[in-house]
Amino acid sequence: MGLWLLLACLPLPAVAGPALVGAESPQAMLLVDSPWLRANMARDSLLVVDVRSAEAYAAGHIPGAINLPTQHTFNPVPPTDRMGPVRYIEHLLGSVGVGNDSNVVLYDGGEYIDAGRVFWILEVYGHRRVALLDGGLPGWKKRGFAVSREPVSLAPRVFVGAIQPDRLASRLMTRLAIENPDRVIVDARGEAEYLGLESRFGRRGHIPSAINVPAERNLVQVDGVPVLRSRAALIDLYRQVEPARHVITYCNRGRRSSFTYFVLRYLGWDVSHYDGSWFDWGNDDDLPVEK
Repeated sequence: MGLWLLLACLPLPAVAGPALVGAESPQAMLLVDSPWLRANMARDSLLVVDVRSAEAYAAGHIPGAINLPTQHTFNPVPPTDRMGPVRYIEHLLGSVGVGNDSNVVLYDGGEYIDAGRVFWILEVYGHRRVALLDGGLPGWKKRGFAVSREPVSLAPRVFVGAIQPDRLASRLMTRLAIENPDRVIVDARGEAEYLGLESRFGRRGHIPSAINVPAERNLVQVDGVPVLRSRAALIDLYRQVEPARHVITYCNRGRRSSFTYFVLRYLGWDVSHYDGSWFDWGNDDDLPVEK
């Protein structure tokens, strides 16, 4: 077990800070739309972050947005599908201009998977001022708002991480959740993987007791743009998940389930994310599996 995993178990303090400007509730601050973003872009504390690849960013992005490819947040040494350790993430965020006081708005190409992943990482490391752009770049373009090909480079900032153990589920925590009536596990993979008809990693099946809600069901197409379903529709989608229980999400590589983590946070539920996901669980013959 690496040092960063040991640190993740320590109850370090959170980094305090006000919500995004214009937020109406603790949940509303987590999601903003394109008109709101365009109206607030001039605020000094607002930092728009494009989490797509460098190539996609160079082809056109929201004016003023910096680029932080999601892939850069994974642990580089040795290369894994897990998020990078504390010092690495601190340096990564600070190097592109993210500070603890930044009001961050994340967006991707409309899939919400990459933006959801970075959202979760920021929350794990104690950042309290982060939201997703509903509709991503496609929604921005659909409104007729301008895009830019000019790269944006900001002066480095100091970002100090403060691990939030309640946002990060370990393998052991997930294993114990199977028999814990106060916990519920949500599998964000497709139905075929959940049922054990196919698998990208190791064994087939799912973590025992897990409920299957594929991450793509969180979205609906509106005028050709993927947007988050209404709050009422999302509550109905997760009707098998009692809000009073702590939720642990997982998928294959921890990306789709990071989006599910965001959705449940948006609903105001208590949730953590199992970063190891199926590539960790499915490859360990000592862990139980259901089909």
